[in-house]
Amino acid sequence: MALPRLLFASLLTCFLQATLVSADHRYPRDLSKNGPWKTELTWLTASERSGFKINQNSAEIAISQAGVPTLAVVDGSLRAYFQWAPTDDENIKYFNHIGYSDFHDGVWSLPKPIEVGFDSRNPLNYPFDPTIVPLTEGGFRLYFTSNNAEKRGSKANLSIGSATSADGVNFTREPGNRLQLDGKRINDCAIIYFNGKWHMIAPDHDQPGVGYYATSNDGLTFERQDDLFQSRGAWLGNMVERDGVVFFYGTGFTLKTSNFQRWQVVQRHRLADPGAAFFDGKMHVMSVGRSK
Repeated sequence: MALPRLLFASLLTCFLQATLVSADHRYPRDLSKNGPWKTELTWLTASERSGFKINQNSAEIAISQAGVPTLAVVDGSLRAYFQWAPTDDENIKYFNHIGYSDFHDGVWSLPKPIEVGFDSRNPLNYPFDPTIVPLTEGGFRLYFTSNNAEKRGSKANLSIGSATSADGVNFTREPGNRLQLDGKRINDCAIIYFNGKWHMIAPDHDQPGVGYYATSNDGLTFERQDDLFQSRGAWLGNMVERDGVVFFYGTGFTLKTSNFQRWQVVQRHRLADPGAAFFDGKMHVMSVGRSK
């Protein structure tokens, strides 16, 4: 089902304001308030014949109490990673951890948490806003937002970090920051390896339509390039390559490019923070919606 326009506008405003989830695993004090425990992930597919345009009326609920989806093919199957905010007694210990779910026989499995190291003395240090990228040599690199603040209530000090994994479940953090901006926050990045170079895009939450753009030769040290701009939406989403073309499934739009300089609008839509991957002859897209 498609997101009603007012609901999409509400979600877009929420994302552009970039309310920080500290990922400190604390149970929410008031479940009636808005938070990641009140969002769900919906899933749909798009065909190559359609130019990978999505039909929002075909969306199905895939995962509850989750947001920030990113998709990849793992061991021949489709897998979704996301920020997970369960509130049931069995899984509350994983509140605001990064979770994953596998797609088998048309059904998404029950979420499980990934394993990733962090300083337990500073729970704000737990990674969030995941973006998964397969490595050409095998395995995966998970990019994420890090809050480098030393204590709860401090001004957020955000940067992009990373971790690697051979199996897509057990991750080892890589030291240092992949990118940190002076005087500005950066979070919710999208990253792809394309034509021998790593490309990172992240929304400027203070300027709607503006996207930070950076490149890297090794996937570890990124250098800022000229900012991107696209009206009526946000550079909040994920990238996927198909036949030498990169598709950016963003919040409010889908774009495509072959050089990261000229972008063509594929479709205007009402998806919020979507993740995408090509699997089994189709483009699979997962996005964030508000639970009813």
